[in-house]
Amino acid sequence: MILKFIKDFLVYGLASILGKIVAVFLMPIYTSILTKEEYGAMALILSCSGVLDLISNLNIHSGIARDYYERDTNKVSLVSTGFFSILMISTFVFILMLVTTDIWTEYVLGIPQYKTAFILMLASVPVTSFHNYFSILTRFKRKPWLYTVGILIQITVQVSISIYGVVFLRGGIVWVFWGALIGQCCDTLYNMYINKELLSFVYENKYIKRALKFSIPTLPAIIAGWLDTSFGQIIIGRYISIEELGVYSIAVSISSAFILISTALQNVWSPFLYENYQKEYFQEEVNRLYKFFVLCLAALSITLSLFSKEIVLLLSNETYLKASEYIVMLCIPMAFYVILPFASSGVSISRDTKFIGISYVSGTIANLILLFLFVGWAGVIMVPICLGISRIINYMILAKATERKKLLVLPNKYMLYYVVLILLCYLVVSSHLCIYIRALCFVAIDASLFYLNRNDIVLAYNSILKKRN
Repeated sequence: MILKFIKDFLVYGLASILGKIVAVFLMPIYTSILTKEEYGAMALILSCSGVLDLISNLNIHSGIARDYYERDTNKVSLVSTGFFSILMISTFVFILMLVTTDIWTEYVLGIPQYKTAFILMLASVPVTSFHNYFSILTRFKRKPWLYTVGILIQITVQVSISIYGVVFLRGGIVWVFWGALIGQCCDTLYNMYINKELLSFVYENKYIKRALKFSIPTLPAIIAGWLDTSFGQIIIGRYISIEELGVYSIAVSISSAFILISTALQNVWSPFLYENYQKEYFQEEVNRLYKFFVLCLAALSITLSLFSKEIVLLLSNETYLKASEYIVMLCIPMAFYVILPFASSGVSISRDTKFIGISYVSGTIANLILLFLFVGWAGVIMVPICLGISRIINYMILAKATERKKLLVLPNKYMLYYVVLILLCYLVVSSHLCIYIRALCFVAIDASLFYLNRNDIVLAYNSILKKRN
């Protein structure tokens, strides 16, 4: 059982990051052909797709998934009800956005010349809804290799079409969206075929009511999360320049390296939490694991920060070099996002999940206010700074809520040390010191961190091995 769990975890983990890995390898190709304006327009359109994907399915798939294993559930009726609900909502959203395309592209986003790419993004909205829905159903079959095959099909088709259109036809970002649309269509059809026995012409109101009752309360946190990550990009593209957004989007793509740690932690944390929170030495073990992950985040952040210029040049070209400073500041919000499962432990155990919505909304409000006040004065660098402040607020509210539940007290001072360390790295990078001096700083900081925390590293590593076995 344990071996199967570990194998499935590794397969799902690999499948979940394949898209990010491919995106990083495509970056040098795209940046060598596409202009900064095109790259910025692509980022702006993609940022809009996030909220449209949410509106087009209202997170119904999570509610359907919640009832999938209930004993009184008719799986065919449940899945079919979810399918037709998503079909109706996503079709309505697509038609509404399609007839108002000119308004969105010209007056809201300010990119009327990219109308075709925007329409292709709209066409992918209902496809994405079904893709998410049927992917979940495939995972519930507990056959991770079936799920992985679908991801490989999607990536192969998407990359082939995108490279052919962008590189050989020189068709611009339109072909990036064609590739994404056709790739998702192929994966969706594949997953629909796998789950065809669960589809029928039935619709039961009781299932959609239960699904919405579960999913609707999660929407504020999800919307706030989208605003946090995407609204800053929209501000850059609309009120600074599309070219600057293109540079910033490079930084965002590179900083997605944190997802490797985030995905692993999110997959293992909940089982560990629910199994051990009542044990006598739980607080002590959490402290060790917390320090271990903060140390991992610090090591990754120092590497990305101090060598950000070389990483940008490796994956793009010198016209995007300004992205190196944005990468450093993005390390702060990305790290706080990774460590959030620790902070939300208390509210998860007590089922008092309203604090999750409160924390996200509070952080987002602060983010939006600061963006409007300071972006025009300080420029693009304020976008990752405001996002970092938002994530810190999000984290602190959850950590305080967890502490008040008297279930767990986190050693938050280590994240304070982390922030100070990243700010020092920013000073080094923004001072334009040569690579040799930055390399010496890298060696000195990493060696000091590992030496000072050597005992905690060994104990945390042993704890992780113990939990796996």
